[in-house]
Formats: sequence, C-alpha cells, structure tokens
Amino acid sequence: MQKLLFIDTNIWLDFYRARNETGLSLLKHVESVSHQIIVTYQLESEFKTNRQAAIVEGINGLKQPEPVARPGIFSDAKSVVVLARQHEDIKKRVKEMKARMVRVLKDPSKNDPVYQACQRIFRRDDALVLTRENLKRHVMRRRAFRRFLHGCPPRKRNDTSIGDAFNWEWMLHCALEQSAELVIVTRDADYGVTVDGTSYINDHLKQEFSERVSQKRKVLLYAKLSDALKHFEVPVTQQESEDEDALLKQLGTAPPHIRQVPAVGLHGMSDLELMSFLGRGTPSPFID
Repeated sequence: MQKLLFIDTNIWLDFYRARNETGLSLLKHVESVSHQIIVTYQLESEFKTNRQAAIVEGINGLKQPEPVARPGIFSDAKSVVVLARQHEDIKKRVKEMKARMVRVLKDPSKNDPVYQACQRIFRRDDALVLTRENLKRHVMRRRAFRRFLHGCPPRKRNDTSIGDAFNWEWMLHCALEQSAELVIVTRDADYGVTVDGTSYINDHLKQEFSERVSQKRKVLLYAKLSDALKHFEVPVTQQESEDEDALLKQLGTAPPHIRQVPAVGLHGMSDLELMSFLGRGTPSPFID
C-alpha cells in the first residue's frame, strides 16, 4: 500500500536542536523517502520563519568553558599545564563553531546542510507539493476557513492561524488522490496524544480520514521521526533512536514555540466579505 508522510514544522527544526551528528543522519534518512513526503508552502514558510531562532538557540548553548581552578602549589605540575592547554583549545573550537553558525545565518544556501536538504524536499516538482502557484490552494484555504469556524482540529486553543487546518486539508487531498495511508510526525497536541511512547491520532481526525479518504486505509501519528521512518522501512539505528529520545528529553514534553505564519488573514475582513469568501468553491463534505 502506498504510504505518505507529513513532517510538522517543529520536527524539521529539531535538525538544528540536535547536539550531535544524529540530526544530519536522520535528515539523510528523510531524503531517502522524499518522494513520499507531503509539503505545503505554509509548512515551508513556518520553517523559514522559525529557522533562525532555532539556530540562535544553538549559538546561545555554546558557552565558553570556565578555566579549571588550580592551587598555587601545583601551578607548575604537568597535569595543570595540560588542562590549561585543553581549555584554550576548547575556547578556540567554541569560537570556530560560533563563526560557522554565523555563516549559516548569513548564507544558508551555501553553508547550511539542513537548509539545503529542506530546499530540495520543499521545492520538489511533484503532486505532493502544494506551491503558491498551484490553484488548488484556493480550495484548501476555503476548506481550512470552514474548519476554523467550526472549531475542528487540528487547531490549538486560542489559535488565530489556519495553518494546521490548511496543511491537514492538503494531507487529505494527497491521501485521496494517491490512494494512500497517511503518517504524521508531530508533537503538537491538536493532532492527538502520546502516552508511554505511543501516539494516538485525534478521534475527530481519525473519523474524518475514514469518511473523506478511506475506511480501509489508516492515518497514523508519531511523536518521533525515527519511529515514523521505521514504518517506512528505513534502516534507523538504535543509536539514532536513542539520540532522538535524548533530544526530546532535553526539550521537555511541550514542543518549542513556533511562530505561525497565517495561510490567509482572518482579521480585516467584514462578516459579509468572509461569508462571501466561504460561499465560493467546493465545500468540504465532512464539516458542511
């Protein structure tokens, strides 16, 4: 059965938060299934809006080490001399890493391997990528508006953006067109919950997928990218999985804040303009 994969913004930004080479190795695994990845320009906009903040998090985490205290009577000991030399070497390496991060901020297309890989995935020319030039975006936005007004998930509490709804509508469209199973990787609670390492899709979204796409195919939710990749039979190592566990523990249970980019503005439209907008196009069969 055909399988499609949607990776939420926070998961893409985790490649910058990783503290070792696991981030890049997982990214290579993602590229190996890029032809099955669902992308919208909304997702790309959110990634590029929040990318610099994720990099700055890493820069702020690179602190110069404090020198090791050394009693005066041992100041001429060989071990103290070695420690001092190592301390200077660490300071030099931290300085070099910060300079490299600055280059990544200044010119990502040349210096940022994560940005380069994401560009290759986000800018693919295939049926799973919704670009701003694709006229289907108008239908997706109208359906997302309706979801917003009905209060349907995926939608965070007090949310004023229809970004998640916009992405979900495109996921449903792709799964229907490709006759595919849908796999979502996210830590956002508006898609479902995770208990003891197992994620469960929101009941409303599960029912909607069944009614609008297929009763025979599944929609699956994962909080860990490594687990989702295993579902696609990608050979993820035990070390990569453990390193991702460590990253999630470092980040805590709540995902880092994402500055959302509105797919289309709600504010500034009169009630008449809004209803006129919603009255055009093909309605969503599930929420009408």
